Amino acid sequence: MPLLDPTTIRLYRAGSGPPVVLLHGIGLTRHMWDGVAALADRFELLSYDLPGHGETVSPDSSYEIDDLSEQLAAVLTGSGILRASIVGSSLGGMVAQHFAATWPERVNRLVLCDTSPALSEGMRDELSTMPGHGLAHAAMARADLMDFAEEIHAPTLVLCADGADVAMREGADFLARSIPYGRLAFAPGAAANAVTDRPDWVARVLRDFLG
Repeated sequence: MPLLDPTTIRLYRAGSGPPVVLLHGIGLTRHMWDGVAALADRFELLSYDLPGHGETVSPDSSYEIDDLSEQLAAVLTGSGILRASIVGSSLGGMVAQHFAATWPERVNRLVLCDTSPALSEGMRDELSTMPGHGLAHAAMARADLMDFAEEIHAPTLVLCADGADVAMREGADFLARSIPYGRLAFAPGAAANAVTDRPDWVARVLRDFLG
């Protein structure tokens, strides 16, 4: 039995075509992806709120990134989806990394947006002061996925805001270099979050890469 109950998740599905799972960032909800909704003309877009965000309640006890990854697997299985492309930002990007490394047969293509395999000390301190700091923030701060990158064999695109700080840019560079089929692109004009700052650019890039 997974630590995080998959039945607490309400999965939203829009469009038709190859399935694409959109995992939002820390402190946000599935609506962070509203700016790329036009992709539903080519793909089936699947999204949900991670525990402690939006519609999904926070569990009573602490959990780790691998628990969120296991929950994702259970949600997809319960919805009859055996294989999909995974797009994750921030916290969702950490879940996507773990999922792609642990269930490689279930991942078609992978996109990692403004995320890192592990947070720097400064990023952990910043996370601890965010409004709504809770179990998800703590799980993200504890995460160390450095050894998982080499186990990701899906074609992978790493996206990073052009204005991201040095630690985030270094994390993105590490992922692109360490994932066997990884490559890196910077979102022009994005201050810190490629998806919310430049949804038009991200939508074009996703259409080309996932198509």
